[in-house]
Amino acid sequence: MPVHRDREKKESTAEEMEVEEHEQEASSTEEEDSDTSSVSDDGDSSEMDEEDCERRRIECLDEMSNLEKQFTDLKDQLYRERLSQVNSKLQEVEAGRAAEYLEPLAVLLENMQVRTKVAGIYRELCLESVKNKYQCEIQAACQHWESEKLLLFDTVQSELEEKIRRLEEDRHSIDITSGCGYAGPPQREDRRR
Repeated sequence: MPVHRDREKKESTAEEMEVEEHEQEASSTEEEDSDTSSVSDDGDSSEMDEEDCERRRIECLDEMSNLEKQFTDLKDQLYRERLSQVNSKLQEVEAGRAAEYLEPLAVLLENMQVRTKVAGIYRELCLESVKNKYQCEIQAACQHWESEKLLLFDTVQSELEEKIRRLEEDRHSIDITSGCGYAGPPQREDRRR
């Protein structure tokens, strides 16, 4: 409750200052009245006026320095109170009891949990996608291997068939040429005769 005390002090100080101002105004009006009557007297009045002015100036300077001191004191007191409030709030935050800290912290924790859950789901989907790509690549490699194997088999088969066909053609052409005049190797029966 130091803030309320300060306000009360400020209000009482302000009231005191107003009372002092009224007293000063009353005294200054009396002095002015006496000054106006003394001006009509003789040459001593100018010296009195200078002395009064000097005295008033000193009083005003004293009052001003007093007010400045009061202002500085109040300012320092307000600073100390604000500093103590900030320190107490800091201690509450460090202890984890401040509402200004707990509400945003709860929001951050909730966001963290949501993001962690989303990241876990995303990770699982990425792993599943990688597994699917792996299976697709294996399947594509197997299909490519099978097609290359069949193509090679067809190529080898067609080459062998082509060789067989040429050999048959060569044999057929040999049979044809042997029937035309080539007797071939002598047979045993011919030798016996």
